[in-house]
Amino acid sequence: MKSSLTINLSQETVEKLNQGNFTLCCFLASKSDNALSCFPLCWNTFTKNFLKSILIEWEFDLSAYLSTSPISDNAVIYIPQPQKSIPKQSARFTVKKSVSGSNDKIELNQRMLIEDYGKITIDTNNTSPNVLIQNNSTDSYSTGICVYSSDDDQYYGTCAFTLYGGNTISVAPVNKMFVMFSNKNIQNNTVISLSENQGLLIDFSGSNDNLRTVSYDINLGWSSNNQPWGTKIPARTFLSTILVS
Repeated sequence: MKSSLTINLSQETVEKLNQGNFTLCCFLASKSDNALSCFPLCWNTFTKNFLKSILIEWEFDLSAYLSTSPISDNAVIYIPQPQKSIPKQSARFTVKKSVSGSNDKIELNQRMLIEDYGKITIDTNNTSPNVLIQNNSTDSYSTGICVYSSDDDQYYGTCAFTLYGGNTISVAPVNKMFVMFSNKNIQNNTVISLSENQGLLIDFSGSNDNLRTVSYDINLGWSSNNQPWGTKIPARTFLSTILVS
């Protein structure tokens, strides 16, 4: 099912955002039995050429990834796009510079099994309602799930865990989005621990059509028109406290 968020901007705000080279950072929430070890990723970003309305669309079409990128604040996790028609068993790695990664489509109630040399198996050996990622190798990886962005036909990570050999994590998406504008050039799949500026947490769970409309003013900040599904989040908030449950 597709979800969409519309952000309305005043003309003054449009001009200030473009002149200041601001980036709109979007985060999607997750739930996990391993919540304390879950790091939120900036899922998608929008930069430059802002106009008076921004439409963000996504679908809970999932993939699971593993990466050799280390997890640290402001680090970009290298996550390749899932290849089409991937065989269920794969030792495929995509290499970029000094890091490598793998990404395979997956559904809830399925398992991604990691074996030696990065061999991946997607199967149904999972009794939980979440995605199960099981590391049977002797190597540690950064891992998590991706959600499909309808805006640019790409899968981007929503969260990151350090998964050691012999360990498992269980994770699923939650239909909440956090948005904020940043003065920094933040990329997709970036580990962000603290909100840089004030943002808005939008809950889609009570929406019949999965549509929400909010507004942003460069001086007044975010507004959901006093609707209870929109919560203003102060700057310097630990994002794991609002995005991971």
